[in-house]
Amino acid sequence: MGLPSLATPTFTTVVPSTGQEIQYRPFLVKEEKVLLMAIEGGEQNEIARATENIIKSCVLTDIDTSKLATFDFEHVFLQLRGKSVGEIVELKVGHTDGECDHKTPVAVNLEDIKVTGEIKDGKIMVTDDIGVKMRYPNMSDVYHMENTNESLFKLINSCIEYVFDQDNVYNEFSEKELEEWVNGLNQNQFQKIGEFFENMPKLTHDIEWTCEKCAKTDKITVEGLQSFFT
Repeated sequence: MGLPSLATPTFTTVVPSTGQEIQYRPFLVKEEKVLLMAIEGGEQNEIARATENIIKSCVLTDIDTSKLATFDFEHVFLQLRGKSVGEIVELKVGHTDGECDHKTPVAVNLEDIKVTGEIKDGKIMVTDDIGVKMRYPNMSDVYHMENTNESLFKLINSCIEYVFDQDNVYNEFSEKELEEWVNGLNQNQFQKIGEFFENMPKLTHDIEWTCEKCAKTDKITVEGLQSFFT
């Protein structure tokens, strides 16, 4: 006789950048094992790939999860994590002033963690008449990011969906043509595009705690998924 089948509950959440409601299931033991192995390895790209694979498997709504903006991705995964393992996660936090190096355990409710910052439509006017339509970077973009200026410029170029003016939308161009066009921007024009990335929404949470050792009350802001993999 075969073992009994296990019923898997389903839940819903909203993708922050689009407002779309999606349905998902908790991740299973076999999926959690892959994630734990990636966390043990400590490679950020491997952790990101493991979380992306979990999201692909667990989101039941027909959407392309690989195109989720990074903050959408992080939001969806934390929802999955909360319903799979539990909403409460324990973090160890410490002071940043250097006077006390003790790490204090703090319980954080994942339901309290929100995406903060204005979600914009991505249209940026670089002159009075010419603009660009940007998209927020996704996890695939992050995989290919290196800590170099060249990699940063490639990321910016890859996030330009089209160029427009008062009469036309220009969405058919080669990578070389786009690169030459971006290189032709002056510093003020390029800065407007850079600000789109600098001010993009983030998954953040403020934690206030009292140190077990020195009894000082302190506050810290945690950002991104890596903060919750400790």
